This record gives sequence, C-alpha cells and structure tokens, in this order.
Amino acid sequence: MAVYQVMVVDDEPTAVNLIKTIIEKKCEQFQVSDTAYDGREALEKMEAGAPDVLVTDIQMPVMNGLRLIEKAKELYPDMITVVVSGYQEFEYAKEAMHFGVTDYILKPIVPSELKELFQKIQERLKVKYYSSRNSVLHRLVNEIPVEKEELKRFFQSSHYYGAIVRRNGLPTRFAERSKREVFSDINEWMVVYGRDEQETLYLCPEEILCGADYVQMIKKQMSKEQPEASYVTTVICSSPISVDNFGTMVKGLYRVLDSHLVLGKSQTLLLDSTMVLKPEEMDNDYGYLQDLEYLAKNQKYDRLQKETENLIRKWGREERPQIWMESRLRQICYLLQRYGAGNDNYRECEFLLDEAFANAEDVEQLCAGMTDILFKDKKEESAAMQRGGTEEYFRRIKDYIQSHMAEPLTLQAVSREMGVSQTYLSRLFRRFEDASFNSYLTALRMEKAKKLLLSEDKIFVKDVAEQVGYKDQFYFSRIFYSYTGVRPSEYIEKE
Repeated sequence: MAVYQVMVVDDEPTAVNLIKTIIEKKCEQFQVSDTAYDGREALEKMEAGAPDVLVTDIQMPVMNGLRLIEKAKELYPDMITVVVSGYQEFEYAKEAMHFGVTDYILKPIVPSELKELFQKIQERLKVKYYSSRNSVLHRLVNEIPVEKEELKRFFQSSHYYGAIVRRNGLPTRFAERSKREVFSDINEWMVVYGRDEQETLYLCPEEILCGADYVQMIKKQMSKEQPEASYVTTVICSSPISVDNFGTMVKGLYRVLDSHLVLGKSQTLLLDSTMVLKPEEMDNDYGYLQDLEYLAKNQKYDRLQKETENLIRKWGREERPQIWMESRLRQICYLLQRYGAGNDNYRECEFLLDEAFANAEDVEQLCAGMTDILFKDKKEESAAMQRGGTEEYFRRIKDYIQSHMAEPLTLQAVSREMGVSQTYLSRLFRRFEDASFNSYLTALRMEKAKKLLLSEDKIFVKDVAEQVGYKDQFYFSRIFYSYTGVRPSEYIEKE
C-alpha cells in the first residue's frame, strides 16, 4: 500500500520531534520525509520533491506559516496542508482556510486527535493516488513519457510482475462514445487495467506472491474472473521487474500482444526478462494483389470472391497475426473500391472490417464476415423488410438481447438466433444506435445494474453481477466503475 510523505515545519525542534514521533507511531501509512524550521527553508526543500502533506506552525521567523501555505499552494496545488496553532492563534488558523488548508489542530497536540485527522487525510490521498496512478497507466500504455520518479511515487512496490490477457481480437481502431478504459477498484492491491472490457493487464507487486509461481497465479485468476471467450491471448512477464523498468515491461507486454495475436488461437507467451522482442520476418509478396486486380478490372466477381476467401483461409492456416491480416485485407478493400467492386461505402467498410476482426471466433467466421463486407448485396435487407420493416425488426433484436441479458451473449450468438449475418447485425447497430454491438450490450447491462442496485429490496453486488451477465463481481465492479465513475457500493450511497 502507498506510504504518504509528510513535511513538518516548526521553529521549535521539540514540537517537530513530537509531531514526527506521533506520526511514525500512530499513522502507519505516513512517514515524515523531511522537516524544516521556517517557511523559506521548507520551500527550498520542496524543490527536491514536494510532500503529500505539509504540517506547519503559524508563528515562525523568516517566513511564517500563512505565507508558507500561500506559496506552497501556488507551486503545488494538490498538496494537503495542516496548520498547528494555539488557542490564541485561532484567527490565524481561520485565515489559513482561505488558502485551501485541509484542517488545523490545536496545541498542545493530543496523539489520538492527530491520528484521527491523518485517517481523514489518508482517505483523500487514497483517492488522489488512485486517480494519478490511473493517469500514469494510461500514459504508459499509450507510450506517452512518464518520469521514473512519478512511477516510483504511484507504484510503490520495488518490483512487479506483469501479465496481459486479451479475449478475442485486438481493440477496435475507432473510438466510441461508450468505450471506456477499465481500471481496478481503488481497494485492490493488484493493479488492473484494460484498454476496453475485453482486456486485462495485471500488475502484481512482488510481495503478493510470497514465493508462489506467477504463471500459475495468473491462470488461477483467469479461471476465476475472466469472462468466457472463444480464444484468449496471454502474455506474461514471469520475472519481477524493478519499478525503474516498469514502463519498459508494460510496453513490452503490449508489443508482444499486438504483434502475436492470431485469430482463433489461444496462446500463452512468456516475455523474456531482457525485454528483447524478435522482429517479424518481412513478407513482401504482394503478387496476389495483381491477380485480384485482374479479376476486379474484368468484373469476374464470383472468382474474385472465391480467391479472396481462399487467401483468408490460407493466411489462417499459416497463423498470420491479426495485425498482418488486417493490413492485407484493407489493401484488398481499397483495390475493390478502385474498380467499383465490393462495398463502395468507405466509412462503413472501415467500421465493419474493424468489428469483423474484433468479433470473429475463428478464420471461417472472419471469412464469412469479409465476404459480406466486400461483396454484400441487398438480400438480407430485403428479407428484413419482409419480416415487418428494418426498424421493427431491429426492435425485436433489442427485445431479445434485453430478455437474455444474463446469458453470455455474443454477436455470433445473437446473429444465429435472429437468422442474419454478423455483419448485417453490426450494420443495424451502427445505423440505429451509432454504436457497436458490444458497446450497446455493456450500456444496457450497466443501466439494468443501476436499477437493481437502487431497488427497494436489499441486493448483493454479486447477485446484481449475475443478473446482468457477469460471473465475477470484481470484474463487474470494474466495468461498472468505468461506466459510471463510481463503485457499486458508492452508487447506492450516492443515490
């Protein structure tokens, strides 16, 4: 757990030592990192590293406590400040409140009162550190530079293990209004993060393991809380990494995941402790494009479709990474559009291609999806109209999803039940909801969860999770937090 840094400032050494002793003996999550005997000295020491909490007397030579607080707040707005004052200085203490002082404590200092005050401060710092840690994680994953000192401050174990678990395909390239990053609960010791709800990055402090095998621990964690998936890609750093190399480890995990994920194939990959990644062998054979261009140019569409399907199956047998296959299929899309073949809606084609990879369980499903995207016709839309109109038909789809919300629903399962292709179903969600199937389903589940949590009958979070389709309450709580900004228990209290 985090250990918060405190600076104590008082012109009386005995007062400094008293506060320092009480904090060290009564406030476990705090340590006095520095002391000073006037305001100017305190500001100079802060330049080397600002504390989380500043405890200062008011009456001091050179620079008094009020001036110190004013200057410190200008330089470090998030710093928590506490004024120590006597009864005769009460008016000064009230004035200090205008500078954003958290609280004040009166002399003579009573250890139990100081402990109680620091317990309140701890709750504030816990929220602050949680938010800052999440910000650092976001930057690390998106390869935005993070200073080592910042890493050490918000990830306070000396060494970490790491693993990333990805269910099905890579994240979609296009941001959606309902797409949110997923973070661990504020009280969890193991750090958890995901670019979306299909992914979990586990960052485990070395102290948790107590000699256990990290690979086995991750497998156990996956069986306990991971949702069902047709295939799973896991990358594990099985050797503890010092916090100085923390960013390199996270980057390495994601690089291996993104470059090695193979559609339909479950894999467990170990990241070498040296973080050296073997580059993919270059494949510059683009002869197939010339063959497809000939067929498109001469309007031989049946052969064009068959050859495209054969290519996808061939690449699947060769276990080409998803990222490699995506680039090739995008080239084919551009080629067909140039000759007026296939899907001529560029924007729709990009969205559907993205979702086809994210949702396909295997190469055959990808092949069917790509055929529908590239060589679509109006058959399904006409069939839907015959069933009672596209809008009415889509309402039936939403009714089915709502009534089966507690089940492990997938785009594939719903499309089979409704008798349409996955691509057509994706088009309907884009058209009527301006969202993907997965985003719509998550929003539906979270709105139902909010109603259940506020129902008059007392209900446990575990039961709410099960009723909206999540087998693990901790995973559900992370998704709920990413959707609402509060934990389930906080949502009940807030409302």
